[in-house]
Amino acid sequence: MKSIKYKGEKQRLDIYVSGLLDITRSQAQKRIKSGEIKVGGEQVNPSKMVAQGDVIKISEKISIQEKKEAPDVNIVYEDENIIVVDKDAGVVVYPADGHDSGTLIDALRDKIGIQDEERPGVVHRLDKDTSGLMVFAKNQKSLEHLQDQIRDRKFEKTYLTLVWGKVLPEKGTIDIPIQRSEKDRKKMEASSTGRESLTEYEVVKYYDGMTFLRVKIITGRTHQIRVHFAGIGYPVVGDKAYGSRSSVIPAQAGISRQFLHAHELGFELFGKKYHFTSELPKDLEKLLKLKENQ
Repeated sequence: MKSIKYKGEKQRLDIYVSGLLDITRSQAQKRIKSGEIKVGGEQVNPSKMVAQGDVIKISEKISIQEKKEAPDVNIVYEDENIIVVDKDAGVVVYPADGHDSGTLIDALRDKIGIQDEERPGVVHRLDKDTSGLMVFAKNQKSLEHLQDQIRDRKFEKTYLTLVWGKVLPEKGTIDIPIQRSEKDRKKMEASSTGRESLTEYEVVKYYDGMTFLRVKIITGRTHQIRVHFAGIGYPVVGDKAYGSRSSVIPAQAGISRQFLHAHELGFELFGKKYHFTSELPKDLEKLLKLKENQ
């Protein structure tokens, strides 16, 4: 194990390790509890106060120089209260199992003044492979105000999606409760015992065997759009989790993820109204053009 002699003022071990390794405090706690990080050769509690002269031993498996990689982030708006970003597909919003770094939070943490180890300023989320608009709060008051609007269903989120099949009627509301799957805890499922989930949709254009839709979610359940449309027989194109294997578009067709894009955001904050729009990214636009030429 590598040894470091602590030279600072007294502080909790987990806080020191978090800064040393540039990881979240909860991640530091896990490494301390696993015995990868010790004080004076002994396994200790993450809350142990370290003082000047203490010898902290760190497993050779851990690279002290290793820093969390921050993705490139497209900030479309920023003021003293919020940051609005246009997220690329493939980017994770906050650390989770298998994704300890390279998240949007890694890129934005220095701009956000909220003391939360895992999800500072996160108002809502997008799946890793869903692109589009997100808003982050820079302070606690803004976070609470925006979360209140989501709870009161005044926070507007509109998506563009392409699904398999010809969706009829051309306008409608999907009202199907959703809950976490008992068989696979990483997935959600339609269930009469789930939480109320409402999705409004409108057909933009029909393609051969597919429908391009504008979708507004009234509630914000995990994977709501994907679960709802799969549940009524129109899975989102490219969705590997909720579509059948035969329904997934091959990568050479221009898309290697689900066709789902957060197109518009609308909300109010401290008396000011905000509205943002993000057009389809190139990979999704490419597939539409391919279908138009068929």
